Amino acid sequence: MPETKSPNIECMPTGEKDKKKGFTFLCVVDDSEELSRAVRFSCRRAERVGGNVALVYVIQPAEFQHWMSVGDLMREEARQEAEDLMTGVAKGVQDCSGLTPQVYIREGNTTEELIKLIDEEKSISLLVLGAAAGDDGPGPLVSYFMEKAAGKLRVPITVVPGNLSNEEIDSIT
Repeated sequence: MPETKSPNIECMPTGEKDKKKGFTFLCVVDDSEELSRAVRFSCRRAERVGGNVALVYVIQPAEFQHWMSVGDLMREEARQEAEDLMTGVAKGVQDCSGLTPQVYIREGNTTEELIKLIDEEKSISLLVLGAAAGDDGPGPLVSYFMEKAAGKLRVPITVVPGNLSNEEIDSIT
């Protein structure tokens, strides 16, 4: 089994947890640099309010489906990659906050699956997205939700700038 890579979140739990109040901060897991910013923000907020962190990874459907066995193999490989990445990020959440995150792996269109998950899981209180710090814009999910779908969600969205330091995130959470 390949070594599980944990994102560089670099934080330790700040103290004892309050009794859980039901707030859950949902982070979208991908291979972006800004993921660590969204996860750290979510961990710190969850600690402060006695909530939890949820992680979701959406597997994109395999485009090559001419032969069913090839499509099945591609789907299995994508699922294993998703599970490996989620294991690393979940460990990062535990290391940062002492919390065991809720983990969701879905297959389909990312934005559609996010909207469905938020509608289904009533404990989710906030969608936390990390914004890319580069010149290419904040990223496709941030752009989509800010421009087209914010009104479709039953929860608020927090966008965490990808250029914030650990100290800056800690000070605002």
